[in-house]
Amino acid sequence: MEDDFVINGPPPTEPLQDRTLGQVFIQILLENKPDTKVMVDSNTGEILTSKQLLEESFKLAQALIQYGCSSNTTISIGSENNLQFFIAVMGSIFAGTIMAPLNCNYTEKELEHTLNITMPKIVFCSKALAYKYLKLKNKLTFIEQIVVIDSNEEITGTKSINKFVSDILKGKTLSNHSLPFDGDPKESIAFILSSSGTTGLPKGVMLTHFNLVTRMLQSRYPDYLSHHSTVLGLMPFSLSYGLFFGLTSIFNRHLTVMMNKFTEDSFLKTIQDYRVSVVRLAPPLAIFLAKSSKVNDYNLSCIAEVFSAGAPLSGKTEETLKERLKIEAVHQAYGCTEGTLALTIMNKDQYRPGSCGKVITYMQCKVRDPDTGKSLGPNTVGELCFKGPTIMKGYCNNPDATKESFTEDGWLRTGDLGYYDDEQYFYIVDRLKELIKYNGYQVAPAELEAILVNHPKVFEAAVVGIPNEKSGELPLAFVVKEFGQHVTEKELQDYVAERVSHPKKLRGGVIFVKDIPKTQSGKIMRKQLRNKLKEYQKVVQSKL
Repeated sequence: MEDDFVINGPPPTEPLQDRTLGQVFIQILLENKPDTKVMVDSNTGEILTSKQLLEESFKLAQALIQYGCSSNTTISIGSENNLQFFIAVMGSIFAGTIMAPLNCNYTEKELEHTLNITMPKIVFCSKALAYKYLKLKNKLTFIEQIVVIDSNEEITGTKSINKFVSDILKGKTLSNHSLPFDGDPKESIAFILSSSGTTGLPKGVMLTHFNLVTRMLQSRYPDYLSHHSTVLGLMPFSLSYGLFFGLTSIFNRHLTVMMNKFTEDSFLKTIQDYRVSVVRLAPPLAIFLAKSSKVNDYNLSCIAEVFSAGAPLSGKTEETLKERLKIEAVHQAYGCTEGTLALTIMNKDQYRPGSCGKVITYMQCKVRDPDTGKSLGPNTVGELCFKGPTIMKGYCNNPDATKESFTEDGWLRTGDLGYYDDEQYFYIVDRLKELIKYNGYQVAPAELEAILVNHPKVFEAAVVGIPNEKSGELPLAFVVKEFGQHVTEKELQDYVAERVSHPKKLRGGVIFVKDIPKTQSGKIMRKQLRNKLKEYQKVVQSKL
């Protein structure tokens, strides 16, 4: 029976809640001691306390309502990581407005596209990015205010967050009878988040209060909740990975050590100086921790748990990192923005190298044959599909894309290929649309990348398919060498050939580069790599 192939998450330890995010978080913040540290800036040492977060975000919520914002009003935030980021986010949660974070690395064209999806009335931003949003405000008439969150300096055309609040409230404390927002959690949208855009221009993922409250409950499920309470806040808060872990850290009363930019030394020094015990990162940083000689210059004995998500991490890299940091396990998780991030997760006290764990509590998964639509049994690769209370409401103003993302019987199609073993542990193979088709055979780039990074002279690798009239596509690797190492194209082609079946050989060759372009969440930007092929056209043509 096809139903035999539906995999359920473990039984929940608490029922789903019919409360809004604001109702959940006000309880958490009021129960905290006023001087409880919520977040610390690793660069300046500045601290955000529970009392500050509650008071500042509540005042902002009052100002938003007085300004005329409602549960149908979208506001945005575009900023690097800073202590004020979650004041704006929590203010939106308490007021019941829709928060649409903006990727601060987007180009003007990408920002304009994203803003036109959600049409925010107010854009909160950092001082460093104010110029970008002022320019867009002149083009997009729906933006009424640009509010700077991290500076009281007067910038023409903007207001500081303090002035925005004081101008509206005029020093008065308004009645709190309408706070926090108490609308229908299953219908009211809390966030509109940009999808990764790997299948075209970014789309706006609508997530409800019910989606997010369920995500909070998942984070404190006993088998997932960390033993440790000092976590690294490096991943961008403007992306789902950083945003949701920031919220779950507040929810679980963990201290977030916030970083607003990455350098190798600042990353390592922050972990060392603040005694960070839980490190959440993307695979490129896991590889860095596993391989870089710089790690030897710092005392990282404080690290107790490493979580990797955003893309597959090879079991070999996990083992290397585990041995180097002298920790019990490196845990992977799998998810997507459309599923409110986490969909499978490894239990904190279990370990399976290369696996992203089991289906998370409250959720269901099936592996679907992309061609026939049939559910597949264990150890068979197909598209991962999910049902449950964290699945998005849909894409904002895009019913066609929403319809295409679900099967006829309501399962979210992730576009990711994977399988589960006989014990129901899941393994991610690759993106469905990134598979290389060689003579009718499917070749997963991630599999070849995992083999390449295990070569002692390879630091990073990314594989793409190059068009070939005879065979369809040929696998080609972009490779970053380990510092000071020499390795040839043939050496790497032979190394891969010894470890794969005939169709998976690197027939497209190897191109050595200085770096691999990646998104902020650590995913390889294959589109950029394919564009880069034009620079190497003569080299590539000589291989075909």
